[in-house]
Amino acid sequence: MVCYVFVRAMQGVSGSVVQKGEAVSGDVKLNKAFGDQTVDVELNQDAKAKVTVSFASLIPNGKLAVGGTVQDLETIKVSSSIVTGPLGIKADVVNYAAPKADASVCYALGSGFAVGAMATVKGSSPLAYTVALQSKQGDMTYAATIADQLKTYKLSAVNALDSKRSAGVEIVYKKTATATVGFSQKMDGHTFKMVVTNPVSAEVNPTVSVSASLTNLIPKTTATLAAQVDKSVRVFALVS
Repeated sequence: MVCYVFVRAMQGVSGSVVQKGEAVSGDVKLNKAFGDQTVDVELNQDAKAKVTVSFASLIPNGKLAVGGTVQDLETIKVSSSIVTGPLGIKADVVNYAAPKADASVCYALGSGFAVGAMATVKGSSPLAYTVALQSKQGDMTYAATIADQLKTYKLSAVNALDSKRSAGVEIVYKKTATATVGFSQKMDGHTFKMVVTNPVSAEVNPTVSVSASLTNLIPKTTATLAAQVDKSVRVFALVS
């Protein structure tokens, strides 16, 4: 059994207690604004304090945030983002002792086209990188992605059938090819999804996944139900 208890003492201060079986954990959070700066402090049951300071106007057309656990300085992360015209840049740097950076850039080409790249770098060597191209033409959104050191290729197309329904197809190639077809339906605040995945081969061996996200059956509660059917049948439910 998992039980959640939430308390709020005043604006900017909140706390939570979580019981899972016999284990109990909790935290207290503080949020305070000082001009264009925001400070978030989180203290958990192990007396570890996580502090994040955000600066809204320190970088022209961008934001800067510094945060981490006080007792573990290697967790400190510096995050920055800049948006200027059609160009967007985001970078995160963690671990001052052995810096590791995640950086991404996106450029809107116009006429519904955008191109982007993302990389993870440690020292002078890239650990991973991705290049993507996306185009939105009317109700159709197309995307092409190359990732995993040029080992994984993805092509996808999603069609917004109306404001509540969408359908899409994706083909992924990594040594072998896999095709996926999906459908999503929104209804009275609930969301229903079905995904069918099958290797691209003469043999038909699909995996079917069906899920439903049901909101406000109980006030302020979302229930998620899912089932997967392949050679076996797996069903699970989650309430949050």
